Amino acid sequence: MAVDVALGMCFLSKTGVGILGNSLLITLYLTSFLLSSKPKPTDLTLIHLALVHTFVQNDAECKLLGFVYRITRALSLCTTSLLSAVQAITISLSTSYLFQLKIHIQKFILPVLAILWIPNSLISTNLLFQMFASPNITNTDTNCYMVPISTLLQGLILTFMALRDILSLGLMSCCSGYMVLLLHRHRHQVQHLHSPSQAPETSPERRATQTIVLLVSCFVVFYCGDLVSSLFLGTSMENNAAVFIATMFMTSGYATISPFVLLTCERRVINPQPRCHT
Repeated sequence: MAVDVALGMCFLSKTGVGILGNSLLITLYLTSFLLSSKPKPTDLTLIHLALVHTFVQNDAECKLLGFVYRITRALSLCTTSLLSAVQAITISLSTSYLFQLKIHIQKFILPVLAILWIPNSLISTNLLFQMFASPNITNTDTNCYMVPISTLLQGLILTFMALRDILSLGLMSCCSGYMVLLLHRHRHQVQHLHSPSQAPETSPERRATQTIVLLVSCFVVFYCGDLVSSLFLGTSMENNAAVFIATMFMTSGYATISPFVLLTCERRVINPQPRCHT
């Protein structure tokens, strides 16, 4: 009983911290986006990511909350992938083919964010058809049951989910690798222009890129941890409480940590002479 109470308090604290961090992030970037005469291409994407993560912090219950939870988990993956792509385009070299997109990227972000909702909503729609409230069951722990669907439909849904994850992770990895390569090249160029005794100030673009690469790295760690623990939990013949707790933390860990990664690297939050920036 004491373990259950402690675990409940831990989850409540994590949820509260996550919602607070994402709310602060939404306020910061929304204010910047609305008041700035020249908002950054990443501002709107970060607002969307923080909004999605606010919903992720809610526990996955049956019916509508389960549907929303599944969509927001998927949108977290897609939006993080989009964020890495936007930043890669923003810092692309003038000789790169990505540079042509840099001029028009700002006006394409909102339509792309809207379009991301369509396939993710369709993939998760089966959850609404499977979930029904049973009028004969009063136990709140079992007040929903899953209605089985055809094997073919289930296979198609799993295939689309796998393709979505593979494409998003692939795009995220390619963009992160491209940004790391540009940062490495820029570092060597700067070293040739300055003497060893001089420490050149890091540019805002470099700080922003470092922050997003760090954010992507956090996502990959939590995604892989969630995948491994979920597979172990699903294939285990026995209920493993430790693995279940680890899975629950991995599930929403990225949504809790990501706003603070961004907030601590945001010069509008800390001081006029920051060490990192987005």
